[in-house]
Amino acid sequence: MIEKGRNVMLTVREVAESLRVSPTCVYQLIEKGKIACHRIGLGRGAIRVCESDLAGYVESCRKPGNKTAMRPPRPRGRLRHLKQ
Repeated sequence: MIEKGRNVMLTVREVAESLRVSPTCVYQLIEKGKIACHRIGLGRGAIRVCESDLAGYVESCRKPGNKTAMRPPRPRGRLRHLKQ
C-alpha cells in the first residue's frame, strides 16, 4: 500500500464538486494542462487528481491583492442621449 505522503486521489466528479464546476469543465482544465492528473488502469485509464495538485491549481488561480471587498460603484455621467 502506498502511504508516503497520504496524498488522496480524487475522481473527476469529486474535483468538480470541490471546485463547484461541471465535470466537463474539469476535463477541459485537464486537457489544457492546467490541472495535473494520473491515468490509472489499462487502456485510457481512469483519471485521478491528487489533492496537492488540485490545491496547487486553486492557488495558481488566486490574484495578488484580490480582497473580497467589492469596489464602490463608479459615478455615472450625464446621459447624453436623453434631452433635459
